[in-house]
Amino acid sequence: MIVFVYGSLKRGKRLHSYLKNAKFLGEGVTCRPYPLIVSKSGWYPYLIEKNGGYKIKGEVYKITPKLLKILDKIEEAPNYYYRKKICVKIKGKTVKAWTYFVRKPPKFTKKELIKEF
Repeated sequence: MIVFVYGSLKRGKRLHSYLKNAKFLGEGVTCRPYPLIVSKSGWYPYLIEKNGGYKIKGEVYKITPKLLKILDKIEEAPNYYYRKKICVKIKGKTVKAWTYFVRKPPKFTKKELIKEF
C-alpha cells in the first residue's frame, strides 16, 4: 500500500514516528492542485478535496495494511479526515496513493493557501 503524507506525518514533524518503519519512497507532489491550509493551532494542515490551490508537496511511503489502520485512527478517519486515493508524481512516475482530506473544511481565504507544510 502506498500513502502520501503532507503534514504532521512527514519527516521532522510531530507524528512522523508512526512511519519510522515504513519504506520511504521519496518526495512527491499531487498531480492536481488542492487547497491546503494550516489549522488555527498551527501544528497540522488540512488538505481539502476541492479545485484550486496548489499542487501539494509531500512524502510517499510504502506501508502495511496494519499501519494504514493505525494511520486511520490517528487521523480520526472517517469522522474528522477521510482517506482517498489520489494521483501523485514521484521520481518521474505517477502513482496512486492514499491520503487524508479534512471532512468539514474551515472557511479560508486565498491568502491562507500553502504549497507545503
